[in-house]
Amino acid sequence: MGPGTGLGLGYLTKPKDCRHYEVHASEGGHSDFSVVNQEDWDLHQFTLNYIKNSKNVENMHGGNKEIQRVSIERLCAGPAVPLLYEFYKTREHYKDLPRPLEEKIHKDDLTAENIISRGMQYEENQDELCYKVVQKFAEILAVEVGNAAIYYLPFGGIYLVGGVTMGIMNFLDQGKSQDEFLRAVYNKGRLEPAVRRVPLFIVRPEVELGILGTEECAYRQLEDEVPK
Repeated sequence: MGPGTGLGLGYLTKPKDCRHYEVHASEGGHSDFSVVNQEDWDLHQFTLNYIKNSKNVENMHGGNKEIQRVSIERLCAGPAVPLLYEFYKTREHYKDLPRPLEEKIHKDDLTAENIISRGMQYEENQDELCYKVVQKFAEILAVEVGNAAIYYLPFGGIYLVGGVTMGIMNFLDQGKSQDEFLRAVYNKGRLEPAVRRVPLFIVRPEVELGILGTEECAYRQLEDEVPK
């Protein structure tokens, strides 16, 4: 599962008599955003308007259109980060907080990288708004990771990749924030024991999955062409 410019989702199977895993594509990123609480519903409604009207640089890539539904990709990929930032600016607790990022960068030019970088340095700069964006993004991702665990029952593990995952990696695998992430992953009612059986892994940025996958495809192609 890879939140980056979009939300990539695929799965692997290993047939009994096959020597290697087969990779299967998926359009899981276009399934519906899961509304868990009132804040999620408010975010859902905010997103419908934001996608249509926002001039933010991230939204301009695939936004500025009227939509009738909110897919998970709208709220669990890079372009969602400025959207979440604008959403929390409307919430009572956050609307009057300082916005130091906007002192240097116009809100329409803010990127996911700007906001995440600021949020991940909370201990240094106390930017509560950006930190809340990171926190909410991780929560949305966690819910979808738990959903994927139910869809596929992948007891070999779920592997998290993607640019946004790399940006919030330390949030996902350290201390209290890791506990919050896992709590949201496992919060599946009577299916919680099954979800807890699924290992979770973060693929480190130095692992070039794209290159390794291309190399594997090339080897298989050559293998098929070698006379038996």
